[in-house]
Amino acid sequence: MVHNSGSDQRDFDTVGFISSDLDQLEEGIKSEFPEHYKWTLKVNQYCQELQYKLIVHKNDADQVVGSTLFARTVATYQAFILLCRKGMSQQARMLLRCILECVFPLVAISKETGYSQKIIGSEEYERLRTCKKLIRFLRRHNPNHPNIKRIQDDAKQAEENISEHGFEKLTIFHNAESAGLADWYDVIYGDLSTTIHSSIRSLEESLVSDHEQNIKAIKSEPEVHDLGYLFLTGIQAMLYALKAISSILNAETKAFSDELARAIEDLGAAEQDQIHRNF
Repeated sequence: MVHNSGSDQRDFDTVGFISSDLDQLEEGIKSEFPEHYKWTLKVNQYCQELQYKLIVHKNDADQVVGSTLFARTVATYQAFILLCRKGMSQQARMLLRCILECVFPLVAISKETGYSQKIIGSEEYERLRTCKKLIRFLRRHNPNHPNIKRIQDDAKQAEENISEHGFEKLTIFHNAESAGLADWYDVIYGDLSTTIHSSIRSLEESLVSDHEQNIKAIKSEPEVHDLGYLFLTGIQAMLYALKAISSILNAETKAFSDELARAIEDLGAAEQDQIHRNF
């Protein structure tokens, strides 16, 4: 790692990923993944501009929830890009998982009119769970805390709402299945989850061992070897989001969506060719 000599800059060994040492890494990423990176930025610009052109009717729950999910998806995608630029592939994987948690319900809304009402109703389960957590917290520190009764009343109201309206508890898989993306949940989302939950398998990637499996160091440095896969997965997820919001709000995005779909097909073929060459 090249160290900077300026007094106002810190090297990677001192401050890690916020070091200005990594400012030049983006050029290397552009060089190694030129098409992936070009389309990653192109998708971002298109979606960023599109979100400000959308016309949302406040009395249409599908449009309101769908547009906010799209906005959250775009912003998280931009955070994903920033992490990739720093070679923070593990953290980028975490945000890619967050993107899918927005994309699944967004696509589900585009496929089933009124699905947003299911999402809204499911929030009562989250409200109930939050109340129970707060009650446990207060009882641990003060069993007679005056707020316990109020929170219990809130929990009771949530239970009554669930019972009266027959609200369904939606899981991430339920949203993915309703979106027709169950395969994405089982394979891609599942793979990304190993990182965000700090599974042993993902933690092992941070160890540097010798041939006798002795641990020589803990690795925490930029990684770019899997950015092609991450970029491609991010682009594909954004295409789903783009098509979904276009359907919900009747936005005209077909020309760009078709162009992007062809680019994804070409990038996917290139990824497969690289895999075969590696083996």
